[in-house]
Amino acid sequence: MSLLIKGLPKFVPPVYGCWAILEAVNVAAVKPATVRRNWEGTDYVFDCYITQHVRDEWLAGKIVIGDYVLVEYLDQDPNKAGVLAKVVKTW
Repeated sequence: MSLLIKGLPKFVPPVYGCWAILEAVNVAAVKPATVRRNWEGTDYVFDCYITQHVRDEWLAGKIVIGDYVLVEYLDQDPNKAGVLAKVVKTW
């Protein structure tokens, strides 16, 4: 590893659409979903907003902890992440 790479600050994952794993849900919270995303071998855990559809599916038991979910960022801002839908695992 070169000294140049060693001296760079820790990189933050890109803020565009991604898949993440649902870790926790608290529908009473401002950001109800906690998700875990792996990027280049590092896990990042963050809180997200959710859509009404995701909330309804969570309450109906159709989305559970451990499901893959689609996360999008409003204005590419990491503080404005939102869970849009469940990803159906077909692999």
